[in-house]
Formats: sequence, structure tokens, C-alpha cells
Amino acid sequence: MHDLAALDELKVGGLTLRGITRGGIETCLMVPELGVMFDVGMCPPGALKYDNVLVSHGHADHLGGVAYLVSQRNLMRAPPPAIHLPQEVHEPLTRILRAWAEIEGFDLKWQLHGHAPGDRFSLGGGLARGCAATCLRTTHRVPSLAWVVERTTSRLKPEYVGLPGPEIAELRRSGADVLDAHTEPLLCVTGDTQIEFFHQHELARRCRVLVHEVTSWTDERDVEQTRRWGHTHLDELVAASEQFTGEALVLVHRSMRHSRAEAERLARERFPAGVRDRVVVFGH
Repeated sequence: MHDLAALDELKVGGLTLRGITRGGIETCLMVPELGVMFDVGMCPPGALKYDNVLVSHGHADHLGGVAYLVSQRNLMRAPPPAIHLPQEVHEPLTRILRAWAEIEGFDLKWQLHGHAPGDRFSLGGGLARGCAATCLRTTHRVPSLAWVVERTTSRLKPEYVGLPGPEIAELRRSGADVLDAHTEPLLCVTGDTQIEFFHQHELARRCRVLVHEVTSWTDERDVEQTRRWGHTHLDELVAASEQFTGEALVLVHRSMRHSRAEAERLARERFPAGVRDRVVVFGH
């Protein structure tokens, strides 16, 4: 049984990040303003209400609760959530869900969508109106994806800014195109990855909020050992961090070897002055 106190919550960049991110134990991150959840973990409190689930990879600490999620949504008579995941995971997870339906003796319904890097799709209306998700390849021990959520809005073209409302209305009636589409990268959640992802994807580096894994924080497990398991070491992100141009760099997936207090101290001490105030440690 989950303890609600195990969930962390952070309000940053106009978004709420709520969930649990313990390296090798459990990862599930919910963003209520966008109506989207990243990974499933063991299906912590609040996870059942999300219709869109973006999965980074198939390791059990990120996806172990998916059968329970599907089963409980069926029990609630709620539509199956749209679960978006690496295409390599689609077929084996389908087998697992079929087996679980047989074990439970229920006609479970699910909705899996396999994706290749570069795929992009709308997150629908409601909370996610104007938002689309794009998946990018990450470097991990198994096929894995990061997810970027972008929001597109309409803005007045520069030449019309400052004109009175009636004048703009008249221009529109005459057929003038007074609006430009403006797309902003709101959020990137990397899932588990080596530092190569950060170097390779400028889009991720300019997201308003970048949620990036940092599993190892000291020499207790050095860079080489950390990379061997497909993860990022604090040393690597510190060295590259000045390339980040967004509002908040949120560090998740901390190994249980390191306390939050230790991680926050190291973040204050290690990140360059130009980035330090934008770095946040997430997770109890």
C-alpha cells in the first residue's frame, strides 16, 4: 500500500509535478495541468484519473503497476487510458495484459500505442488543449523514450500589436491574417537515460521545465559505473548544465544511496552560478 506522504509535489514553471521518483524502486510523475502522467510506477494514489500515460521504457519500476491501472479503470467503468510507449514494448506488454485478463477472469480493455522516436500526437482537448507530445530517443539499457510536451497558441503578429481592438476586428473581417501560431516547449521528462540525450536534443534543453534523471550523486558509484547501467551521474549534468535555457531543471530518479538533503547540498555546491537557482531536487 502506498503512503500518500511518499508522494512529492513541486509547483514550477506554471506546472505541478506530483509523484514518486526513486531510482530502481518506483517512478510515476503526474502533471494535473496537462492531464498527463509519465510512467506508471506501482500505480500510486491519483494515477487512476489520468487518461494519457506516456511511458519511457519497460523496466518494472516504471511500468510495474500497469496491469493494476488497467484493471482498476475497468472496475471503475472508466475508458481505458491511452498508454503511449516505445514500439518495442507494445507486443510483450500486450501479452502480459492478456495473461493478466486470464488470471483475473475479466474481459479487460486496454489502449496501447507503440511509438518510434520523432512520433508526435495531440494530447486532446480539455486540460491539454493545444498540446502535443513528441517522443525522442534516449540512451538506456533497453529501448527508451523521453517525452516533450509543447503547447501551440495564437498570438498577434508583431505589426498588429498595440492596435485598438475594433481596428484588429475590422482587419479580420476584411480577411487579413493577424495571428501567428506560437509553439512553446513546456515540459520534457527524460525517463532513464545517459547524458547523451541532454547533449543531442536542443529542444529538451530549452523546455520551460526539464525533468532529467540524476541517479548517482557521488563517487560511491562513479561516472563509469553509472553509465554502465544506462544512467546519468551528477558530474556529467553539472558539466553540461549551462546549455540549459529553460526556467527549471528538475532532478529525479535519485538512488536510495543519497538523501534529499545530501542531493540539495550537492546541487547548491556543484552547479554553476548561472544555473544554480534554476535547479530543483525532486523526490523525498
